Amino acid sequence: MAQDRFVNITLDPNVAVKLDRSNDRHGQALGGAAAGDLTISYDTSKFTSLSIFRSAVAAAIQTASASMKP
Repeated sequence: MAQDRFVNITLDPNVAVKLDRSNDRHGQALGGAAAGDLTISYDTSKFTSLSIFRSAVAAAIQTASASMKP
């Protein structure tokens, strides 16, 4: 199958200068690919539970963390 679900996140405009990460106001929407600053796309026939999705997102965060500062 193909990726058929897209989750688009548009970052809070002030995210780079905020000291308090608990109050980020990122925009969230379902939609087409590349519509936000972060797009997560997946195949709903493979991601059949939130547990599977969380596991994959955790792996993606671990991979991204190797090239980002905390």
